[in-house]
Amino acid sequence: MSNMDREKRVVSFFIWDPELERKIDCEVKMIDGISKLLHVATTVEQTIECNKALVLSQQRMLAFMAEIRRKQQNLLKRDDTNLQPIKATVILSDIRFPLVWTKMKKAKSAQKKFAVFCLARIGCEIIDTQMKFIDKQSTDILFTDKLTFENVPHDFQLDLEIYALNKSLAVSTDAKDFAERYSYFSTHGSPKVKRKAQQNETSHQKASNQPQSKFVLIARATYNKESVNRMAKVRTLVMERPQEKAIMQLPIEDSFISRFLIQPLCYTPSAKFTGIVEINRIRYSCILNGGFLHGEEIVRNNNSNPRTFSIPITTDTIILSRNDYLSFSIFNRGFNQEDFSVQDLFTLNIWIRALQQHIVDI
Repeated sequence: MSNMDREKRVVSFFIWDPELERKIDCEVKMIDGISKLLHVATTVEQTIECNKALVLSQQRMLAFMAEIRRKQQNLLKRDDTNLQPIKATVILSDIRFPLVWTKMKKAKSAQKKFAVFCLARIGCEIIDTQMKFIDKQSTDILFTDKLTFENVPHDFQLDLEIYALNKSLAVSTDAKDFAERYSYFSTHGSPKVKRKAQQNETSHQKASNQPQSKFVLIARATYNKESVNRMAKVRTLVMERPQEKAIMQLPIEDSFISRFLIQPLCYTPSAKFTGIVEINRIRYSCILNGGFLHGEEIVRNNNSNPRTFSIPITTDTIILSRNDYLSFSIFNRGFNQEDFSVQDLFTLNIWIRALQQHIVDI
């Protein structure tokens, strides 16, 4: 076997992700099942729920495929020599959209009824809100869901998408016609059904027979680290192009309100570094956690009050190391420089690494 063949085999091995393949196959089956449910749906509510489920399955499938492409692109870009920020928990909540019904003046009362939900995505993880049903009496759309993403990398991007369906259009076309068009995805893993479909359809028809939800993407918004705010804040929406039918367009403005929080895992109680240092030959037991280095004097006499200290660790903190003296210093602008000693070079390197990692994490 040539060297080139061996290299190809190695690359192929690393980019193959059986877990993602399993998830994609699962979504294929989900789309198949949803299409069959649409075929037998008898109420507006059932039709709406099926259409929402179809949107979610298709978006999850697209996200999994994008993740495979991302892994392929990053395969040769790995660099483990530099410190990487710790992962975080990301929370999106209190999503509120004001409604402007004057945009639908000519619409009938029966046409001023919508089913609305939001979809949030980071990487290949997708979380959806509960469905909200609104009519002309509604003044806004408030989602009380708390959309929580765990173990999110520091360079994340959260995409929020708003989908709506005018209830008057939910069953305006024959559900059976729609259900017959699910073969594009369902035949992904079924050669037998695929061959049968090829016999009954031309290539042009197959290209146009992808299942489509009746929910319409109305607008989207993007969040990143700079979007954080503990209070609910007004944010900008990017509106999708106007729909062909005016009654399909949800009457919202290009701004909305939401709360967006990030909690680095270094702030959690379990994410802490502990150790012993000396200050002026006095030993202290220390804990590095949540942006502070806390220390308490190790005393032999239980009757005496131990001395304590608390030093802030921020993105502006400077760590100075002196290997020859087995010591390090912490310098914060506006504060005195704090000097610490340790017992050996190994312990010194561990402390320096822990402090530098904490600064990167904050």
